[in-house]
Amino acid sequence: MLKKCENCGKFFGTEEDVNLCSACSEGISTGLAHISNPKEQRFLVARNIVYDKPNISPEELVLEMKSKGIKITRKEIMEYVRQGRLRLNSEQTEGACEDCGKKILSGRKCPACTKKFEQTIINKTAKVEENNKPQTKKMSMHIKK
Repeated sequence: MLKKCENCGKFFGTEEDVNLCSACSEGISTGLAHISNPKEQRFLVARNIVYDKPNISPEELVLEMKSKGIKITRKEIMEYVRQGRLRLNSEQTEGACEDCGKKILSGRKCPACTKKFEQTIINKTAKVEENNKPQTKKMSMHIKK
């Protein structure tokens, strides 16, 4: 049966007698109903769990969130780790720096390669600004006698 969510107005399919879509009911159950983006709600819950249990693995985090009635995938958790928004101390989350291959816990580059990349950007920006600087021509005045 197709129903309209009483909270957000979106249509959703259900066989049960519920009046809220899954995103709104998830937001209410987590206490994050003021945040309209369900993905952001899931991230905030995951972040709070990791804060309380820093050595949790991605699989344990999925199970912990499932016990709270929140559906999240390992892939979504690992995306947060790659973005640098979430840091898990578990060995199962270690990735490799895209430039040098060194093991890292979060993000896409190790701190050394990130610093090198930032310095390259700063240097290129300075060159572009220098090239775009208006050239001032020296004007000389000739006085006829």
